[in-house]
Amino acid sequence: MKNKKYYDTLFIPVLLLLVLTTGCRKELPVLDSEKEFVTYPTDPQRIEGFFLLNEGNMGSNKCTIDFFSTRGGYYLRNIYPESNPSIVKELGDVGNDIQIHDGKLYVVVNCSHFVEVMDVKTAKHIGSVNITNCRYITFNGDKAYVSSYAGPVQTDPEARPGKIVEIDTNTLQITREVVVGYQPEEMVITGGRLYVANSGGYRYPDYDRTVSVIDLETFQVVNTIDVAINLHRMEKDTEGNIYVTSRGDYYGNGSDIYVIDTATGTVTGNLGIPANEMCLDGDSLYILSSSWNHEGENNETGYFIYDTAQKRLVSENFITDGTDQEIQLPYGIAVNPETKEIYVSDATDYVTPGYLHCFTPDGKKQWSVRTGDIPAHFAFTTEEFYYNNTPQETTSSAYITKVIEYMPAPGQFVNVMPKYEEGDTPDDMNRKALEAIGNNKRGMVSLGGYGGYIIVGFDHRIENRPGLRDFRVLGNAFEGAATAMGGGGYEPGIIQVALDEDQDGNADGGIWYEIAGSAHRDATQESWYETAQSAGNDMNFYTDYEVIYHAPETEPAGNHETYIHWENNKGNQGYVAKNIYHPQTYYPQWITERTLKFKGSRLPQNSIDESGQGTYYVLYPFAFGYADNATNISDESAIDIDWAVDADGNRVSLPGVDLIRIYTGVHQQNGWIGECSTEIAGVEDLHLLGEEITTRQ
Repeated sequence: MKNKKYYDTLFIPVLLLLVLTTGCRKELPVLDSEKEFVTYPTDPQRIEGFFLLNEGNMGSNKCTIDFFSTRGGYYLRNIYPESNPSIVKELGDVGNDIQIHDGKLYVVVNCSHFVEVMDVKTAKHIGSVNITNCRYITFNGDKAYVSSYAGPVQTDPEARPGKIVEIDTNTLQITREVVVGYQPEEMVITGGRLYVANSGGYRYPDYDRTVSVIDLETFQVVNTIDVAINLHRMEKDTEGNIYVTSRGDYYGNGSDIYVIDTATGTVTGNLGIPANEMCLDGDSLYILSSSWNHEGENNETGYFIYDTAQKRLVSENFITDGTDQEIQLPYGIAVNPETKEIYVSDATDYVTPGYLHCFTPDGKKQWSVRTGDIPAHFAFTTEEFYYNNTPQETTSSAYITKVIEYMPAPGQFVNVMPKYEEGDTPDDMNRKALEAIGNNKRGMVSLGGYGGYIIVGFDHRIENRPGLRDFRVLGNAFEGAATAMGGGGYEPGIIQVALDEDQDGNADGGIWYEIAGSAHRDATQESWYETAQSAGNDMNFYTDYEVIYHAPETEPAGNHETYIHWENNKGNQGYVAKNIYHPQTYYPQWITERTLKFKGSRLPQNSIDESGQGTYYVLYPFAFGYADNATNISDESAIDIDWAVDADGNRVSLPGVDLIRIYTGVHQQNGWIGECSTEIAGVEDLHLLGEEITTRQ
């Protein structure tokens, strides 16, 4: 049997630890999710429901997630394995915290030493971060902060101090760490500072008694506040006070709640209320007392409400109908911020499924439901949860279903990919382009030299899912012979996206948002940048580039260096050369205008003559974010809609995209192999295909 004291606090003698862990269950079978209707459906204003994290008996690998739908009135048990069937051992050992931030669901798995990150709409795995003996998580902007015991899961008077780990929520990479007190627990952030409760639980009976204060800018400890022994949970009110629980020592020193004034960094008093768990809703601090007492060999329970504005206890039992007697071991508490319903979880005996009880705001029980083992932590969500996330039957195609405009710049594959036939109109060429690359045909169209473009559409909106890449652009990029910088045949195209609410084939308001790839951010960080610069390439990244091409007066035979003249807005001019391998005209024949003007961003020139004699050109890929810039099986051929920026370079938040425009992004002639021209073989909706590719910053 699992002893609650160890499970909740990890503060018991080593001998008891050995007795308990030898009885833990191993390798339990994976269970499918279970759905149970528990109440009448409602129409919420914002809160769709909540996730409930079941800690699971330590050593049993039974950490699970349940979900309650306010709108549907149903309760789902064990949702993770059904959403992630390829993850054999499910969530792992001892779930210690669950939080939602920026479209992602975070679960801190203590004894398995990692933070699991999921899509909040589906609970599908996005990534994970390995952190030793992690405990709690909180957020500030695009950073997550995780408390860590920074050592093995064992009682040790010589255990090292703990730490706070900072994670970039875009990349899921650890960015900074700072040492704090011993065995840090829950945290709050206020006034640019992070406060963490240090427990010192591994050092029994010499507990820590401090709160460490970290300046988030410098990420250094700037103050240490002496509070009380064995600190645990924290809540902050609207007046700048932090309420922190002390669990005592389970003997003579009882648990209590202490108040810290963040303006002065001092303890201003204590509530005199034993507390195991608490949650703050408005000015009401709901307190759950279930404190083990060695002397009485029992759990002393209580259900309190403290008014933080009036600074007084307003209820000594918020369960008013006597049903508190049905709760064997109260363990977790939460309050719906909209309905004010109160949820109390019951851990029962720690080794069998627990229960969740829902009470009205005035304390009368509405319903109860069975949960997983040791139900503990809540996370309310405003997003609808799709509990069965196997690909649903749909009539939508995952591929291009329309080509709205195909307008290549002059190039050696123009008029042959797709093939122009006399009399063809722009509509005919759009149709031929669709026949080549639509509906997963995987043919090829060439966009010609700089600026040539294609606009494609779909029979649905490609959804923007947080933390995941959303679509893949297929091209014909290939890896060349091994080089130190990974060169080959890469002819990058810049990608733009747009919404089309009225489905007229035009970007709403004429607004296109550009996918900001690696060169948009800092081209100097490309691995081949200095080599290309030394070779004399123009390594500028322009956002206002314009080029005009002039139709040739005659069609020369064979090689011709001065074939199609061009000039740009940077004071330069030159020619698209013709070669003997492609004898057709390079100027699009269905276009009647004698000049073609293209404008947009322009990437640094990525082709280098490795021979120095004009015989061996290697074209290098940018790090990410462009078409025809990675092989079709590479994750880097996949694009995240969240990389989109507006005309001023500011990131935008789009629900998805209806239209995609791709244009050749490099303006460069590469000797005998011709101009840099982006080729496109298709576009795929990764979500409809069931592919999950984690994004990058």
